[in-house]
Amino acid sequence: MPRRRPRVEVQEDYKREGKSAARVAKKASKTDLILAKAELAKAKASKRKALVALIVVALIAYYVLSSGAGAGILDKIKTFIPIGE
Repeated sequence: MPRRRPRVEVQEDYKREGKSAARVAKKASKTDLILAKAELAKAKASKRKALVALIVVALIAYYVLSSGAGAGILDKIKTFIPIGE
């Protein structure tokens, strides 16, 4: 007949299993956090890219209109705005 293990050894095995499960869960949560931060960084980068593009377009429009080259376009825009005369 096989001998039974003492109760202390059985409890230690359960503790080890619990600790290993906790380690695995901790590693998984760390990887999820890293992936979430990377995704957030990509989203912020795309927002900044769009904002820079908008600023560049606004600056180009300002320089074209202020240099006088866009005077014809500016006159056409003014015809649509009621001035109140």
